[in-house]
Amino acid sequence: MIAIIVAMPQELEPYKPHLKKAQRHFGKDFYEGVIGDVDVVICLSGIGKVNAAFAATLLIQLYKPDFLISTGLSGGLGKTRQSDIVLADKIVQHDVDTTALGDPKGMVSTVNKIFFETDGMLLERFVPFLPHAISGTIASGDQFVADKALSAQIADQFGAIACDMESGAVAQIAFITGTPLAVIRGISDAADGEAAADFNTVIKKISVETYKAVANVIEKL
Repeated sequence: MIAIIVAMPQELEPYKPHLKKAQRHFGKDFYEGVIGDVDVVICLSGIGKVNAAFAATLLIQLYKPDFLISTGLSGGLGKTRQSDIVLADKIVQHDVDTTALGDPKGMVSTVNKIFFETDGMLLERFVPFLPHAISGTIASGDQFVADKALSAQIADQFGAIACDMESGAVAQIAFITGTPLAVIRGISDAADGEAAADFNTVIKKISVETYKAVANVIEKL
């Protein structure tokens, strides 16, 4: 079984024709179904790192998936264009800051990591099925990045090509539990100050494009 995490109802919507069974655990909604010939379970996590970490933990405990996919919308950080599909090779939490204690920016305490790598074997399997996808670092934080200066700072500091609000937390849980992780995101905006104006008009379109990318991969596994 493959587990998929999305944050928003709009990101879940394109998957609904594949879904057969819904359950609710600890306030989170889980939907079981089939894409191609592959059993999947999708959790609607809610926005942000705590929601995503909780969803990932529940998915692993309840369903014991072969691997996780964190998917949905992301901001482009000036490195990509709207509707681009991004495959993460690693994830960083850009809002983690204990530099006052002598740590480098982004260092996550207890695991002492800045970058959380996605599963290299999954990445190699997925790339041929997503020939136009861009691989790189995705930066996560509990902030909708809509400021050009902050966008440039995140890109420069971490070498990131996109940002979201969930994948960093999912990556941390995947690392702790030893669960293979893939991150497939669709670029909804440039994270440059125009994001708020653009977001509501593009969310449906990008959700469909991201779904197509994920479904294309799963159907060929």
